[in-house]
Amino acid sequence: MSIPLFFTAALSAFTYSMVTSAEPVQYCPIKDVCYQVAIPSVSAEANSGNIYLQLRAPASYSWVGFGTGERMADSNIFIMYQDGTGNVTISPRTGTGHIMPRYNAITQVELQDGSGVVDDVMIANVRCGNCGTWPGGSTSLASEAVDYLAAWKTGDAVDNDNPDAMIRYHDAHDQWRFDLTQGTVADDTNPFVGVSQFDNNNRGVSRGSFADPRTLIRGHGIIMAVVMVLLYPIGSSLMPLFGKWLLHASWQFLAFLLMWAGFGLGFVASQRIRLDFNSTHTMLGTVVVCLMVLQPVLGWLHHRNFVKHQSRGLASYAHIWYGRALLIMGVVNGGLGLQLASAPRRFVIVYAVLAGVMFLVYAASSAYGEYRRRLAAGGYERKR
Repeated sequence: MSIPLFFTAALSAFTYSMVTSAEPVQYCPIKDVCYQVAIPSVSAEANSGNIYLQLRAPASYSWVGFGTGERMADSNIFIMYQDGTGNVTISPRTGTGHIMPRYNAITQVELQDGSGVVDDVMIANVRCGNCGTWPGGSTSLASEAVDYLAAWKTGDAVDNDNPDAMIRYHDAHDQWRFDLTQGTVADDTNPFVGVSQFDNNNRGVSRGSFADPRTLIRGHGIIMAVVMVLLYPIGSSLMPLFGKWLLHASWQFLAFLLMWAGFGLGFVASQRIRLDFNSTHTMLGTVVVCLMVLQPVLGWLHHRNFVKHQSRGLASYAHIWYGRALLIMGVVNGGLGLQLASAPRRFVIVYAVLAGVMFLVYAASSAYGEYRRRLAAGGYERKR
């Protein structure tokens, strides 16, 4: 074998091994809602032909969908919902803006093996024969940065095998980019059967995509839970336990700053998945953190009054009870956040137990502080 021929064969073998080791690219905007794309090598080379898609979501969702495009208008969309017989319907549609996408009958789609409702999970493994172009746009099947968008809706199943069925307005949506070169597979066959791909890991998401919203949501949840369930109650307990206003004020101010950091993460995450103010959690959370701005002012007025009169005044009671009300609202809103995120039951239990324990700690410290205050007041009166 000549040297040039040897290198050519080696290069071909290396290239083939790289292709055969590839797997579909995947993006999961929220937990357990995932979308995958695989491009057979022959389709990538010809920039036309079959591509394979997978849509996966819990059966608690009414529908989920994703497609190609920078915006809803003129995008190429695939929507999955239950058909009412234990299987799923895949509906190719064309985006029309902020109204329900229209059914596109010319898109060549076919459900593949592995599709259906399995263990309360909807799965659509789809072969599309002409998804490189569609009315309103086209895309390269070998591009390193293809714009994708997705939307989803929780609630009652659609239970309809009609691909033109009516669907309700989405709860939230997201956008990202796939590097399709990372999702190139060797064979022009269903790549989703007989492989373990039921995870929430993002693969092949190009550098042009924003931060993973799940990471932002997780960080938001952890920070706000720590602030509302631990830091604020502990800071509130410091004053009656030790009577050191500077310690109390410093602790609460740090918690206040951390609260705004957590709120910032939540705001960015809600913008990423376009949740905005479409939930009680986001609306109540915004109200709580904005109202919390007044609490340091009330604390300063309380301190100034106490230093001058050595007794509580109107500002004192406003500071105490206003803070307690906001704290209760914050803890309740944390529970709503866990519900919105479909958090595992064990997380909800831990959150509730910690909140209950901290309530008892704060109640005990408040009672002790009131006892100390009355003793001090009695001693002051005897001295007079």
